[in-house]
Amino acid sequence: MAACAACNTTILFGGVRDGDARYCNNTCHQRGYLLQVAQQIPPETLRNQTQAVFHGSCPKCQGPGPIDVHTSYRVYSALIVTSWQNTPQISCRSCGVKSQIGNAVFSLFLGWWGFPWGLIMTPVQITRNIVAMFSKAHVDAPSEELHRLVSINLAAFALQQQK
Repeated sequence: MAACAACNTTILFGGVRDGDARYCNNTCHQRGYLLQVAQQIPPETLRNQTQAVFHGSCPKCQGPGPIDVHTSYRVYSALIVTSWQNTPQISCRSCGVKSQIGNAVFSLFLGWWGFPWGLIMTPVQITRNIVAMFSKAHVDAPSEELHRLVSINLAAFALQQQK
């Protein structure tokens, strides 16, 4: 099985190929391009911007940090159709946990109704949310995921400024 070059998600079927790289969808393909552009950003600029986000206020509730990436997991099923997603958000721990609780409850009620993937993915996504809720938060330094998302945002800003 292949892994997405942008988000590292396992690709079961399809995906988008670009040379040797494989992406789970077009959005990740665009992120992959932004990651290439981000490699041209001076490391000091990237480090300073990541620290500013980490020590800033929460973009969701405006509360104090530390701010990091918190991923919530959701699954939805309807008979033969099942859709699951992992949604990273940059926020404080409290907002991240609220999102994880909400998506766990959503999955608990709306995830089971597809065969076979709904029955398989619902316990997986609920477990992922529970593990994420109780995992230790990054309080000393930003995570690699925050560093990566900040670099993508800086690259997108740089490309927008060029246009």
